[in-house]
Amino acid sequence: MTGQVQAQLAAGEAAVQVAYAAFIRHTQVCAPCRKDGADCTTAAALRQAWRDAKTAVVA
Repeated sequence: MTGQVQAQLAAGEAAVQVAYAAFIRHTQVCAPCRKDGADCTTAAALRQAWRDAKTAVVA
């Protein structure tokens, strides 16, 4: 792999980690998420952003 490809891959992986961390942080502090055990609207959007980031890395 070239340096440019490695940099793009690293940036994609970083985006996945940031999105996942945002989702996890939200679910830890969100009372409805903790109480109900299901994603609230914000958590659902954060989970989708994480999925989208993972898809972008694979593509």
